[in-house]
Amino acid sequence: MWTCGKCWWKVMSRRFFRNSPLLVAAIFLMAAAPGLDAPEKAKREPIVVTSDRMEADELGNTVTFIGGVTLKKENMTLTSDHLVVYYDAVDKAVREIEAQGNVVVRQEGRVALANKAIYYSKEEKIVLTGDPRIIENENQLGGERITMFMRSERSLIESGNVLFYQDKPEESKTQRPALRRSK
Repeated sequence: MWTCGKCWWKVMSRRFFRNSPLLVAAIFLMAAAPGLDAPEKAKREPIVVTSDRMEADELGNTVTFIGGVTLKKENMTLTSDHLVVYYDAVDKAVREIEAQGNVVVRQEGRVALANKAIYYSKEEKIVLTGDPRIIENENQLGGERITMFMRSERSLIESGNVLFYQDKPEESKTQRPALRRSK
């Protein structure tokens, strides 16, 4: 009879569930799934998150993703070092998602960079803080706080800096305008 001090199947199952992208996708598909009384939500796609490691806390109603985090939702992709998903205890819907460390948000021709981002599910908006900036074509917008509204594809920049590049005649194309601070 073969025995082991540590049951190998327990260790293997823990490793499998900790690293399984399928489990991560299944959790978010269930959390983002619309109810019968929510026809508006039925049109929205689920949120899919992948990472190196995942920790779930049922009592705290959170799921934490650590290392190489990628979140995909409809036409938006968010990457970061660390991400925490907060969900409602009653209906298991995603309330808020907080990303920290090297946050990059990509959405249809624009890229937003920050140290921290919070996605609010009901309002479908992302609030960027920690040296946030948006790059669209060659233009850059920065400020203390940037709010991106996902439905309307518009942004609100607080205490911002704006850097616009305009086409100039061929002889002066090498010079770029200086960064101006708005009030």
